[in-house]
Amino acid sequence: MKAYSMQNKKAWEYNAYEFWVKQAGTPADRAKKRGPAALPWVIVCCGMMLTGCGEAGTEADGKSNGQVPENVSEPEETEPVQAQEDIDETSAELTFYQKAEAFDIEEAEAARCYERLCADNVFEDGTGVFSSLWIEDLDGNGQKDMVVMVQTGELYLYGEGTIYFYMNEDEAYRFEDCDFPFFYELNVTAGDFDNDGNTEIVFEAPGTGCGGPGDWHLRMLKYRDQSMERMEFPSETYEDDDRRIYIEITQESQADMYSAYCPYLDETIAFEAENIFEPGETRIVGNNVGGYCKAYGTEYEGRDALVVSEYLCGEGGNVHCVGIARFLLLWEQDGSGRIEKWWIEE
Repeated sequence: MKAYSMQNKKAWEYNAYEFWVKQAGTPADRAKKRGPAALPWVIVCCGMMLTGCGEAGTEADGKSNGQVPENVSEPEETEPVQAQEDIDETSAELTFYQKAEAFDIEEAEAARCYERLCADNVFEDGTGVFSSLWIEDLDGNGQKDMVVMVQTGELYLYGEGTIYFYMNEDEAYRFEDCDFPFFYELNVTAGDFDNDGNTEIVFEAPGTGCGGPGDWHLRMLKYRDQSMERMEFPSETYEDDDRRIYIEITQESQADMYSAYCPYLDETIAFEAENIFEPGETRIVGNNVGGYCKAYGTEYEGRDALVVSEYLCGEGGNVHCVGIARFLLLWEQDGSGRIEKWWIEE
């Protein structure tokens, strides 16, 4: 089975700090569409990163904004008006085909995929917002599989949505999690990471951005016997997040020199990065921010492996990115995972 996907790597291998900065934009368009009830959350979650694919405003759509232009008479009351659910469904359909183009899907195949979503009512009669699409042969049998994320709810917070996994001709598997964000794009990668002959699917999405560059959410499912089951990541024990490894960052007395200590592996790596403040004596100045992110599959000693990342900050705080820690993860057939090795990149 081919675990490594160039599409995954190319689409998601970018600097974590730059991504965090891009999250500073607010979801104004969507807040406008949803009305005053959503406005307080726009103010509070100012880092929210919500895409508006297929949800152009009424003026851009050419539909009426409630005002009648001069010299234009209002339509007669008997004139049929398009139902809101029809408008939303049309928007979802256009968005689907736009997203499907990125996966080189032929039009006929895309039409069959979309019909399958409609048959399962994944857009919930037009009330669900189409967030993300992923089409790829995840289990390596030559048939493309489909992953669709739909957001629901008025506040657009964590847990308000569903991810549908369409594996082969199986009935769709519904993933729901009160801690998972459903309002942006998914990254999906797959492989036989525990070497048992079955496929593990790893997927992730960024959150509101209020947690800075560490606000990423990673999950893993095993596909076996036409069903899905949850798998865990190797980690240390944290009350609020069990998918984290702690990294301690030390600023060395020499200019632009740091070291990173990982208690899990009991290893220290020295590396270079630009100082924000002039170094004095050696001191602990930072750590990793949040949990695993930017996952992609690779091959290690003849078997599938997963690489995940951790954002590292220095003496300048969260905005001071001194490097990215990479961890190569492996699992045993009993489901237990481990970090095989790690390294740091600029």
